[in-house]
Order: sequence, then C-alpha cells, then structure tokens
Amino acid sequence: MNFSFNCLSILLGFMLALGGYSSQASAQALFYDDFEDRVVDQVNIGNNWTWFDQTFEGDTCTGNVTSDYGPWSDGDGSDYPAENRNFFTAGGDETYFRAGLEVPAWSNDEGAAVVMDNMLRVYGNQYNGATSCERVLLFQEMTIESAGTFTFSFDVAQDRYGAPANGEITGAFVKILRSSDSSFATVLFEAEITTPPVATSPQDVTTAYQEIEFTVSEEMVGELLQFGFYNDLSENLGQSWGNSAALYDNVMLAPLEIGPAHSGSWYNLGQSGHGFSVEFGETLDGAPYAVVYWYTYDSLGNPIFMIGQGTPVGTRLEVPLQSPVGMVYGEFDPDSVMREDGGTAVFEFSDADNATFSYTPSAFSASEWGHADPIESLPLIKLFGIPANKYFGTSE
Repeated sequence: MNFSFNCLSILLGFMLALGGYSSQASAQALFYDDFEDRVVDQVNIGNNWTWFDQTFEGDTCTGNVTSDYGPWSDGDGSDYPAENRNFFTAGGDETYFRAGLEVPAWSNDEGAAVVMDNMLRVYGNQYNGATSCERVLLFQEMTIESAGTFTFSFDVAQDRYGAPANGEITGAFVKILRSSDSSFATVLFEAEITTPPVATSPQDVTTAYQEIEFTVSEEMVGELLQFGFYNDLSENLGQSWGNSAALYDNVMLAPLEIGPAHSGSWYNLGQSGHGFSVEFGETLDGAPYAVVYWYTYDSLGNPIFMIGQGTPVGTRLEVPLQSPVGMVYGEFDPDSVMREDGGTAVFEFSDADNATFSYTPSAFSASEWGHADPIESLPLIKLFGIPANKYFGTSE
C-alpha cells in the first residue's frame, strides 16, 4: 500500500483516552482509545482520527495508485479530523461514508440491553463510482520519538449490518513515512487482515484480539508514523460497502513489553542440551512476576539446575539465581536444602519468540560448579510455548 501525499501532512497532537482501560492496556501506551467517552450524535469521531482514500488501477488494492484524496488535498486542514459519519448521524444521506461511531455497537433493538459497548465502524465508501479497487483508510499519526519494538493492537468484531461476503477486505496497518525530507516516501509498511468472529445475532457476537508487531530503527526516529484501519472493495467483483465493515475497540499503540506470551521453553540452537523454562504470570496482588529454571551442567558434566525469580521491566528480566543443594533423593526434607547464590541471569526479549541470555557467575557457582566464565548475549529462541495473552492485566 502506498500513500501519495500532494501536500505536507499535518502533524497531530494526541489526547490519550486512558480511562476505562481493558486488560490489554498498558501504563506506557503511546495511544489508547476505547471510544467509551463518545456520544452517538457528535460531529467528529474524536481523539484526532483522520482519513484518506485511494483508488488503484486493478480489482485489488495493490500496485499503482491512480488517484488519492485526503482532507489536506484541498490545502485546507480544518477538516482533518474524521467526521462521525455513522448511520444515525448521517441519516443515510450522501455523507455517510468511511467511518463512524457505533454507540452502542450491538444491541437487540433501540432501548434493549447493550451487548457490546461503543466501537469504531470502518467501512467502504458506498459512493465510490470507480470500477477498480478503492481503499478507505482511517488512522492516527504521530512523530516517532524513539527506536524499539512496538505493538499496534485492537479488538475486532463483526459489523451488525453485514459481514464481508464477496471478498471485501477489512484490515489494519502500520506505516512509517519519511517526513524529514518532505518526500513522505514509504520506509516501513506492515498490514494484517482483520478477521472478526462470525455472529448472527447480538447474543453470539464476540471480539477477537489482533495485533501488528513492528520494529523502529534509530534511522526512523523523527519520521511520521501512521497506524489504523483500511477497507478494500471493488464493484467489478460484486463487492458492496454494506458488507465490508468491521468494528474496532481497545485500540492501542505501545512499546513491546514482556507478558505471559513470553512463557515457554527456551534454548540456543547451537547448544541443544541445556536450556530454560521461563514462566511469566502475576502474583496474588496482580503484579507481574517471573520464575526461571536453568537446566545446565557443572564443569565435570554433571547435570544441575538453578532457579530464579524476578519482576520483568519493559523487555528485560533480571533474576538472581539460586542453586539448591543438599536434599537426598527419596528423603524429602525441606530443611536439608541449602539455597546457594548461583549468580545473576539477564534475559532481553526482542519479541515473544526471541531473546538473549547473559550470566554473571557467583563465587559459589564458580567454585562448586566450575562456572568461572560469564555468558554475554547468548541468542535464545522459544522451543515451546503455551498460548497466552501478550500483556499482563491492568486494574480498571
């Protein structure tokens, strides 16, 4: 997907709607929106959501862009925020296109019990007369302030007025544009087709969690980041704007952090035979916590193991290791166990499946186990993991 800008893009400041976080929300979120502070008849979608339209030369929205249009194309930035063009506000007139708030998203009838609260509806432009593919985009943008790995995450639900039926595509995207030289050339683009669970009535509607994980290099700092949703349809394929909508909620952009999904069995490909069991969870009071088991050997080749516990911070976990010794097999006497200082382990995670391991031996581990040499940034991969949420829970 290529954005083609005719004029200098207008940079936005963000109002972070941090109230009413879901369990995915993070205190370090760069952007969060759950749409719960909106009303059905407000003029704009709010929170600086903006829009852009593209037309492609074929029946799919790939290849060359033949035309594009955004609120800045006429040189007037006053209409940059996306209008709230939902069914209730527009009343079915010719301004009902692109996106709108669904307040509430699902209910049986007017006045009936609410099944799903406020969500953002993104759909195709029904007034598109082109026979080729048209892409409608609704998104946020901000200047990149730091390098690192980030996640753009959201919940998606099926639209109550119809689901994609003829190959209409609903999706999410992350894009970095080179704003430093005013070229707005594409530096990075990542996309994910959104797949809402099928629903036939308010009683069985559910959401699915999806995300895009992406890495920002030092060279990208200062450039323009865009993230949001898009909708593709082509009348040539019998596609319809009415069947191309999806509903989005709990939209968040955040730095990658360690979470339960990082749990699993870890090892180095070139050193099969020793490795780690790493478990991330929460204490009884809800605080993030981790337990590490290192299965390794002493200098004579005898198998040993060490245990560590600690609190993850960002993408880093540092744990003091203990080397339990003294208990005789078959004589389970806890008082006989000595927990000696086993040194310090540090895990740095680049994502849920890749990490590095560093180790500083202790005097005990050096003398007793022969672990005299430190280990620096040993690459690890996850051999086995249990499906889990990527983020720790956060109190409402």
